[in-house]
Amino acid sequence: MSMIAIPFAVDIEKVKAVFGCKDRELLEKIKTVGLYDHYSSQYDDFPDPKYQYDFDQALEDIIFNYVKPEDRKSKSSFLGLVKSKPTSGLNENIGHGYGYVLLVICDYFGTHLLPQCDGFYYGRDFEAACEIMKEKGLQIDFGDMFEPHQIFDIPKIADFPAINLFTKQDIEHFNSIMDKVEIDESKADDENEDFDEVQEMLKNIRDSFRFCKDKNVEMITFTH
Repeated sequence: MSMIAIPFAVDIEKVKAVFGCKDRELLEKIKTVGLYDHYSSQYDDFPDPKYQYDFDQALEDIIFNYVKPEDRKSKSSFLGLVKSKPTSGLNENIGHGYGYVLLVICDYFGTHLLPQCDGFYYGRDFEAACEIMKEKGLQIDFGDMFEPHQIFDIPKIADFPAINLFTKQDIEHFNSIMDKVEIDESKADDENEDFDEVQEMLKNIRDSFRFCKDKNVEMITFTH
């Protein structure tokens, strides 16, 4: 199964502000977005129960149970000899669950880019598009979004979803590169008999980064 990075154009500060906000009305609004039904009903097939999670509980954890860094305190044992490490209030075993919750939160605050094709698929077409961008001077490893990064204050995710952030500076760089890339719009149309997957990939990259620039927001991707 190939990996796919689902991109969102979103203000990352709005997403971060959800942590510990204790806003019940916001929680209910998040449950109304398009991707909520899909991800909240995902089958969790981890054989070990401690890694299984309930989506709605994970969402409540982020909004109500998260402890902000400045409020975290060590707890002493009964005799005061041992102090426990301050915690975030989140379940250390379900970082992946919080990752999918954040995907839905990004859908609420931002724009789900490329819904018609789901996102950026990793494979030969993706690598070919990256080579073309590199030839035009791309300095950022675009394929790095398929690797996990600690973008949000959630427990470490061992595999998926791998979350990545493209800053406004990154977006400026991508747009400057894509301005130099010639794209055959007709071949990027999958209904054209001369359809070319690489041209479609380049068009999707260009349009996604242009949208983020126009909205003056970051791009956050979730790979699974």
